[in-house]
Amino acid sequence: MSDHTVGQWPVKQPVRLASVPAPAAAEPVPVAPPVVVPVPEVRLVVTVDLTGHYDRSSEVDEDLREQTCASVDCHTAIVRLGEEALRRGFGLGQAIASRFFLSAKRIEVHVPAGTRWAFVASDVQQHLRIMTADHERMLNSLRTPGG
Repeated sequence: MSDHTVGQWPVKQPVRLASVPAPAAAEPVPVAPPVVVPVPEVRLVVTVDLTGHYDRSSEVDEDLREQTCASVDCHTAIVRLGEEALRRGFGLGQAIASRFFLSAKRIEVHVPAGTRWAFVASDVQQHLRIMTADHERMLNSLRTPGG
């Protein structure tokens, strides 16, 4: 027996270990940029339907008032006009403009094709200009001078 015990130093015949390269670092997983999902734009559109049967101008006015009495601010107001509403509705352009000039950013007037009622849209536009100018004058008169 030798006076050397297992696990004791110095070892007379050391075991040579072959050098082994270090394990390669795991390649980082490419991170894709976050997907940006566009948020769809939501616009509130109010539709008024005046295509029913009307015998008098007051019925057209009443129907317009009923359909718009609980109106809220909206992006677009669409007013569909039928032949009878156009024939019997007196001052329809002014009535439509007054209902939506402060609550809608856009007003569309739909009339039956092939009719002579296309001027109603320009009538609404004219009344909108007048009402907007009047509203601006009122606001300017309420502002404090010099402020």
